[in-house]
Amino acid sequence: ATPSSSSSGRAALLRTPDKKKETKSRNALGKPPKSIYHPGRRRRFLTSSRRIGVGFSSSSGDEDDENVRTSSSSSSSFVKLTCPICTRRVLEERAKDVCCGKTWTIERKNAYEYTDLEISRNANSFREAKLSGTSLFETPIVSNAYERGWRDSFAWAGFPGKEKEFDVAMRFVRENTNQRQQQNQKQQLGEVVLDVSCGSGLFARKFVDSKAFVRVVASDFSENMLIEASQFAREENIDANVITFVRADVGRLPFETGSVDVVHAGAALHCWPSPTQAVAEISRVLKPGGTFVASTFLDPSANLNNDDLTKPFSDFFRDAKLGTGGAFNRFWTEQELKDLCQMVGLEDFKRERERQYILFAVKKNSVRCEDDDEVEECDIVLSMDEKGQ
Repeated sequence: ATPSSSSSGRAALLRTPDKKKETKSRNALGKPPKSIYHPGRRRRFLTSSRRIGVGFSSSSGDEDDENVRTSSSSSSSFVKLTCPICTRRVLEERAKDVCCGKTWTIERKNAYEYTDLEISRNANSFREAKLSGTSLFETPIVSNAYERGWRDSFAWAGFPGKEKEFDVAMRFVRENTNQRQQQNQKQQLGEVVLDVSCGSGLFARKFVDSKAFVRVVASDFSENMLIEASQFAREENIDANVITFVRADVGRLPFETGSVDVVHAGAALHCWPSPTQAVAEISRVLKPGGTFVASTFLDPSANLNNDDLTKPFSDFFRDAKLGTGGAFNRFWTEQELKDLCQMVGLEDFKRERERQYILFAVKKNSVRCEDDDEVEECDIVLSMDEKGQ
């Protein structure tokens, strides 16, 4: 996976009413003044030359040892795992790394075991209240049943089946992938695909089989789901040098900013307790130009296939929380999904839908700095009125 490229300090932009061209304010040293320095600019934290890289290996070494590898350079075949609290500190490999007052252990006993980077994993008496759409999938029974009939039952809502859903998702990804990038990477669509809320790993395994990515990362909040995903991968002899399992909260992803080419979420958004926070995190970890592709459930008024006509019914359905509970924390309208993505800088919305099923894809905008490098941070824009204030 490609670690996000390091970037020098960027000045905030000053925009004056009599000058359309944006100029950058810098002090004598060429750095932006502290008063307008971007407080959220990403910084690189290196405690040593050994940084955790969960990466692809072309060698035929032992799968238990080769799945976790180190890199002392900015190799493009590694995805960096970070402290999930600050998301800035890249964690050390095969060590108990302390960051933000907590100890994070990356080393795994075998290649298929998941790495736990969920913040509340070591909580004692504290237990955060969970909605049913989250807690239901943490149970062993539902986790075991998910790929043994549960997922196929979504046909009632119009889901087309796993194969077709995956094919459409891949088509959207290809449409969003620059042709030159595909040629440079021997027709691969990217280096890292992150399958969030991966469940039993159904689509993660399909991404591996597609050979369209160097690395597939499967993450889920549910430990039981990850156990199922790991078991399926082992049974199907999925290459352990290509797939990695990580326990993580979709609302706080333990990955470097701008380090992922594609994020996929199959039938998941209706389960997330805070979709705004989750999709903002997805936008953060995506590379500029990266794709977020997801499927979910529309509200029942979608069966009439006239969103303008049924908007009052959709509003009532949402406000009354009808049909929620069990696996559903909420239902969606197409316009809500568009707005959600646009709020966090994901645009070019495209979709396919059938009754209550929708699969959509959006793309993260590419912002270019003065060096014409793609960057994922947003500069603060300051405007001045006529009085210069």
